[in-house]
Amino acid sequence: MASAAWPAVGAVARAQERAPQSIVEGVVTAVCHKQIVLLGEPPTHGEAHAFDLKSRITDRLIAQCGFTGILFEAPIYDFIGLERAVGTRTATQEQLDNAIGRFWRTRELLPWRRALFEAATRKRVVAGGLDDQVSITSHYAKATLPGLVAAGTSESAATECREAVSRHLGWTYDAKNPFDERETLRLQQCARNAADAAMASRPIDAADRAMLESFARYAGRQRPGVTSSRDDSMYSNLVWYLDRLPKSSRVVVWTATVHAARRQGALPEAPLGARAVERWGDRVGAVGFTAYAGFTSRAGRPPSPIAEAPPDSLEAAMARESPFAVLGSGKLRALGRVPSRLLGKFVSETWSDYFDAVVVIRQEAAPTFDPWK
Repeated sequence: MASAAWPAVGAVARAQERAPQSIVEGVVTAVCHKQIVLLGEPPTHGEAHAFDLKSRITDRLIAQCGFTGILFEAPIYDFIGLERAVGTRTATQEQLDNAIGRFWRTRELLPWRRALFEAATRKRVVAGGLDDQVSITSHYAKATLPGLVAAGTSESAATECREAVSRHLGWTYDAKNPFDERETLRLQQCARNAADAAMASRPIDAADRAMLESFARYAGRQRPGVTSSRDDSMYSNLVWYLDRLPKSSRVVVWTATVHAARRQGALPEAPLGARAVERWGDRVGAVGFTAYAGFTSRAGRPPSPIAEAPPDSLEAAMARESPFAVLGSGKLRALGRVPSRLLGKFVSETWSDYFDAVVVIRQEAAPTFDPWK
């Protein structure tokens, strides 16, 4: 794929507030040589400047550094549906928007999503999803998974499994069919049996198998005592995508900073980035995003304030210098151990252990969301 095929659109933000191109170039310089770059964002998934910068950084990684894939922290199912629609030339912009999900269905990102759709339908860029959860916009998953699970179970259990999966995806529980321990066990067994059957002997499309495995991992987490995590599942799907792509393909992972981190540290579970580093080592790059203050809006909810960071924090130190700052690994090492909310809550860490670069935004802004169906 020729890198020039990707138009450098970027998200549209108010000109007087937009981060300078030097911030984009600072991040690209730090990770251009990597094979896998995880671009984070605050865990609220609702910051316009972070979205804008991530879209522009992704554009540069594709156009300048030869990256050929964008994998979102979004359900795998509807991206597989989009891929199949691309193959039959029936794909629509709405399918891509639904696959990406409502966190990033913002007016500021609309030009970028349109450019991504054109690149994906022309097979210039691979767009995919890593998550095993099903979102409110996962229409392909809701239409496909019940039958797929039923087809992989015994004839006597097929109807029961189809209904259990449909109830869960539509969340149509009631007094007669509550979401209780019995129902979670039924869902887990149906999903796991179908996935195991697909792995054993039943001839099945590789993408269908990936969907069944993803849904089985998700269903398993609905019951207490399950040790696997979302990050484990996203890592499995990252491996699946890279195994399907040409050797040495380079991909951007669009995710939250807590998933992008290169090590576990203060996090309760090993993040996706740390899992990737275990396998691919220094070929993995991680970029964290954080803000000193401002506003956030998650999936169209009313904007809410971001509490000002304390004076001794990484955010405060950088905000005193500039509205936007990027710190490479050298600057992060020089700062030493310092408090930051990069991982969601303020903890003191040596952040060069976690990230190849960190972007600090003095005043975040809430994005404007488009309606979804």
